Formats: sequence, C-alpha cells, structure tokens
Amino acid sequence: MVKIGQSLLQRDAPGAVEYRFGFHQPPFNSVSHLHLHCFALPYIPRWKKIKYLSFGPLGGFIEADDLLKKIKPIDNNS
Repeated sequence: MVKIGQSLLQRDAPGAVEYRFGFHQPPFNSVSHLHLHCFALPYIPRWKKIKYLSFGPLGGFIEADDLLKKIKPIDNNS
C-alpha cells in the first residue's frame, strides 16, 4: 500500500516538500475498513494537521512505518 501511495504522490505532487503515510487508530477511525492516508505536505490549510496527530497508546494517527514495525513477524530462526 505504501509503495503504491509513494508512486501516486510522486506522480501527482512532485513538488511536495515531504510525503506522509499512515492510518487512523481506534477510537479515532471514522470508517470500519483499512485504508492508507497519503499526504503531500505541507498541509493546506495548516489546521488539518490536527486531524492527523498521534496520541500514542490512546490512538489517533499512526505512521505507516511505525505500524509496520509493530506488526513485523518475529524471526524465530535468528
């Protein structure tokens, strides 16, 4: 999902300062299916940044890389 998002943003927003990818965590998710948020930054208008803040263990927004680290399978062969 992230690779596709990166590809689309590079195509559609090549002048962006930065890209951001992530997911809403319960109880802050508004739909019940998994979907990736892909952003070309900076946020316009700037107040939209608030909607995508992380509240740590309380939920909110989690960066895609952080989520992938959390769910990465443990290698039992090491």
